[in-house]
Amino acid sequence: MRMQLYSENFHSAALNARRVYRLLLPESRPVGSLPLLILLHGVHGSEIDWTEQGHVLQTMQGLIKEKRIGPMAILMPSDGLTAIGTGYLNWDAGRPHLYEDYLLEDLIPHVEQKWHVGGSKETRAISGLSMGGYASIRLAFAYPEQFASSSSLSGFFHVQELAELIGSEDYASIFQMNEKRMTEESPLTMAIPSTNELPKIYFDCGVDDRYIHMNRQLHERLEAIGAFHSYAEHPGAHSWDYWREHIKRHLIFHSHAFQESSS
Repeated sequence: MRMQLYSENFHSAALNARRVYRLLLPESRPVGSLPLLILLHGVHGSEIDWTEQGHVLQTMQGLIKEKRIGPMAILMPSDGLTAIGTGYLNWDAGRPHLYEDYLLEDLIPHVEQKWHVGGSKETRAISGLSMGGYASIRLAFAYPEQFASSSSLSGFFHVQELAELIGSEDYASIFQMNEKRMTEESPLTMAIPSTNELPKIYFDCGVDDRYIHMNRQLHERLEAIGAFHSYAEHPGAHSWDYWREHIKRHLIFHSHAFQESSS
């Protein structure tokens, strides 16, 4: 089964602006609605990253051909494209910057309605790398009713890491030096739903990655509360070599989660 790549724009009410997204769909659509996986990019990135550098189209086609995953749609949005990175967060710096609302309230419903994909918790999942991995886990904790599964590649899990990645000025605009908000937006410290409410969770990290300690801390936190999840470490660093190799594990994980949700 071959995949078709679409590049589309739409108007976001939350941002009062047009934004571009990419979407992968099977050329021959199965009957009924397809499950939807949202793939988030990292700092400095955009909606083209997963296809141009991550080779996700070729990986999808290979896994489907090998019958290791079922057909699904893959949505690849931008993070809103302000400065170097937005964290996929809402903030107010004199005027609203509503990047979480843009993603959850504008883009995902638009794509699901237009392309007849997703549409429910059981048919929607989220994943990402680095900043996108942070957002995928944070959103799963904050909105467990939205996703069947969530995963992260090389994610950082404390928002203070954003300061180094996007610069202190933009970081100050997002958080206004509000310690309470930093705590509430970091997966290592934010409230976690009860274990039976959480989506299925998988995350991994390279052993030479600068964020390996945060991944181990998140693993320990989830283990301490008895939250079912899968965590893995592999050789590699914070690079596209690592993400290209390991995205297939995440596609398989989410495909299995969709199958379990529909059974």
